[in-house]
Amino acid sequence: MYNEQPVIVGGSGHSGTRIFIEIIGHAGVFCGIRSLTKRKHSEDLRIIDLLNRWVTPFVFNTLDGQQEAAMMRAFARRLRLYFPLRRKPWGFKNPRCMLILPVLHQLFPEMKFVHVIRDGRDISLGNAFVSSNRYLDAFLEDDERSLPPEQKMILFWGRSNQRAMEYGTAALGDRYTMMRWEDLCLKSISMTEKLIRFAGGVQSAALSASRLVERPDSIGRWADFPPEVRDPVVARGQLWLSLFGYE
Repeated sequence: MYNEQPVIVGGSGHSGTRIFIEIIGHAGVFCGIRSLTKRKHSEDLRIIDLLNRWVTPFVFNTLDGQQEAAMMRAFARRLRLYFPLRRKPWGFKNPRCMLILPVLHQLFPEMKFVHVIRDGRDISLGNAFVSSNRYLDAFLEDDERSLPPEQKMILFWGRSNQRAMEYGTAALGDRYTMMRWEDLCLKSISMTEKLIRFAGGVQSAALSASRLVERPDSIGRWADFPPEVRDPVVARGQLWLSLFGYE
């Protein structure tokens, strides 16, 4: 009998999702056969081709019902291939899972979701991903699409994370948890314990798993940018910075 309650990890790109899947994998959650599922130098599930094909039309709301059903079948087939044995806790991560959370929930009604949040100011400033994010415009108003990339990025960060939070809270209930990346870095033991407990991993592995966490120098990098670049980003993101506890 299959365990159809995967633990799925997602968040904004470059938000630190990798360490979360490493921790639960260390604690005994089956995160796929490495040679099949992992990208080089990354813990991402190797579903990049599916994400590239389906996420853009999904977030821009251009899929009809038949196409959305085809999307779900494609993901279901790939996940059956990558996770043939699912009798114990299992899970995967890719940042873009956050953007297709309703689809994943339809596939796995009992799924758990770990929603990783990182300070939107650090996501928007000093992040190479800003110039290559193909989903920005789906979260912008018409008059916002000519803004500088870093300002568009914080709007995307705020709105996409708020959408995921609202869906997770309403649809998943206690099978949804939001965890701030900075909290994991600063309180590694207690946050690791919380994560492993949520994922159904082996709790005694928490201490050793917490040693996987490294605090990078990039925390707070936004403050080093000149005010003329930094201040408009902070102003545009203030609603969501407050919502997620970044004051």
